[in-house]
Amino acid sequence: MALRPAPPITRERTSTAPPAAVHDLLVDVSSWPLWSPHVVRTDPATGRVHPGWRGRVKPWFGPATTMEVTEVLPGGGMRWRTRALGHELRYAQLVSPAPGGGSRVVFTATVHGPLGPLLQRLAAPLSGFGQQRRLERLVLLAERTAP
Repeated sequence: MALRPAPPITRERTSTAPPAAVHDLLVDVSSWPLWSPHVVRTDPATGRVHPGWRGRVKPWFGPATTMEVTEVLPGGGMRWRTRALGHELRYAQLVSPAPGGGSRVVFTATVHGPLGPLLQRLAAPLSGFGQQRRLERLVLLAERTAP
């Protein structure tokens, strides 16, 4: 019996920063710990991601996982995936122009695999909280550093 799909875990925020400033923070590996407080370290620790980029990301709460960037949209953020417990976790961290100026930033997460819908529903409250926290920090950083 297949489980019913779960709605994606999604949070969004607008910013006065231009999309390019937000995008640069999303694809610059060395900036991740500044706006994503759960990241303890990355390997490699610097550089910009591109489609096919693979790296190890160590959160404070668990083991390091391999992250693979599947898409980088020119000036528009990225999509990536990782695997855990026999499931694939897919993420989108996207940025676009906001009506009237600034940017709109949307984070989305989905879990794919045998128990994906169930795991996604169970993880949704904590994952959504984490997404919102990262969005707040990302937007604040982009607004403070944008030209």
